[in-house]
Amino acid sequence: MLLLCLLLVLTSLFLFFLLLKTTKTVNRLYVRGVILGYKRARTNQYENTSLIKLENVPDKSSTSFYLGKKLCYVYKAHTKKQGTVYRTMWGKVTRAHGTSGVVRAQFKHNLPPTSIGGKIRCMLYPSNI
Repeated sequence: MLLLCLLLVLTSLFLFFLLLKTTKTVNRLYVRGVILGYKRARTNQYENTSLIKLENVPDKSSTSFYLGKKLCYVYKAHTKKQGTVYRTMWGKVTRAHGTSGVVRAQFKHNLPPTSIGGKIRCMLYPSNI
């Protein structure tokens, strides 16, 4: 009976260390976000400023960390250029928008309307800490 318990403990320890060795930690250098649309009023729309909702940013005070961070919109094109069909559009976080953790962003080239509702990456650089 004691031998059986010892065998069970050893096999469970072996499986635990095997799982520990095979699992990898994922280190992302960006925060996920969603493109909400353009800055707008009731009648006017300003396409040069986009509104971005970042993951785990619940209020205005939390947005201060992300000011000046680079944004990357990755999209897929039909034609291959430089060996890939994926392309990027780069911008930066300029300021907060409202009190719910939404930020305003400006891009080198304005985001297309098809990007609304799409995913965006907020890079954790340049860092000011």
